[in-house]
Amino acid sequence: MNILIKLPNWLGDTVMLTPTICLIQKVIPKARFVLIGNRLSTSLFVENETFIKIFIDDTKSCKGFFKRINATMALALSVNEYLKESGIGEFDYVLNTQNNFFSAMLLCKIHSKLHIGYSDKSMFGIRKFLITNPVKFKSGRTPLCTHQVLSYSNLLLALLPTSFYEEILRSNVDLLSHANYNKDSNLAQNIIFTQTPELKIFLPISTKRRQKLLAISPGASYGESKMWLTQYFIETIIRLAKKGYSIRIYGGKDEIARNEMIYNKCLEMLDKDCKIENLSGKTTIQELINSMNECALYIGNDSGSTHIAKALKMSGVVLYGPTPIAWGRPWSINKVKIADDYYYADSMVGIQKKLPCMPCKKRVCPLKHHNCMKLITPDEVVGIIESLS
Repeated sequence: MNILIKLPNWLGDTVMLTPTICLIQKVIPKARFVLIGNRLSTSLFVENETFIKIFIDDTKSCKGFFKRINATMALALSVNEYLKESGIGEFDYVLNTQNNFFSAMLLCKIHSKLHIGYSDKSMFGIRKFLITNPVKFKSGRTPLCTHQVLSYSNLLLALLPTSFYEEILRSNVDLLSHANYNKDSNLAQNIIFTQTPELKIFLPISTKRRQKLLAISPGASYGESKMWLTQYFIETIIRLAKKGYSIRIYGGKDEIARNEMIYNKCLEMLDKDCKIENLSGKTTIQELINSMNECALYIGNDSGSTHIAKALKMSGVVLYGPTPIAWGRPWSINKVKIADDYYYADSMVGIQKKLPCMPCKKRVCPLKHHNCMKLITPDEVVGIIESLS
């Protein structure tokens, strides 16, 4: 069976899609995947016997509506040419993880039996005319879905065979006691939710874990509002380095200047025997994953690196500001313990302060105080890291 997946645009979202891919593989062991995504999302995969072809979608860089339309049509044509040349003919399923017009238009021009994706937010949208098997947009949102991972696996309502649901029911699985059972969802959704597995890294990993090596990810592509205060990162790094932790700072090209400032400030305050590296902008995604896998602990914002850390089964602290922690917390198939401002997902601890202005979901604090991040203190973070060591 050949399945085309249009990947999300964000790194973290793509990591959170991996349980859906794993569930498809479990139910349809012979499934082969073709992926379409931007250079960032596709960097989490390599072509092999499972992911037989990867297409880079850079049509978003085209300026102007009609130029992007033409580029989208050209991409669809290249995928159809691949289908013809490889002897596939058409896809059995096309799975669209994005909620925009261009992704729906692209996939509707690609030869397939079924095109699955979320329908429009409102009744006046046109996506429903481009998708053969639309899944109701609201069915993938709170309260029916309680996490981004489940929102993606919810798309499988239109893909998984009835035999999958029948087999789960025959197995007498106790759905009601499962950590991800949702009383607001229907039976089919709850079967999918309770069978959705952990995050997975599909790239090869060639490194081994080292004790007291700490990964720090101070940035967040979404915007400034998601970032813990620079001076808090500096204080935390200095305190932990003085306690014997080795530190690695990670970040993308857009975060080089900020992370360099953090790194230099720390060097000024630390003895020469303290071990601290700044790898910002110096790693590919493959290199980032191998390097992070050497680390035993992690501190970061709500970002792609955080979900990579969780997929690598690292312990650590995740700092949440303007976005709903329940929706994007470190994913777990186990029960998440919630106590005051803390979410305990396996060995990852998420922190989010309860404020009346949250979650604003803004890229910059509209109230100018940034208290959602300012009120999370280095004392809290250092204390949790020491308890996890």
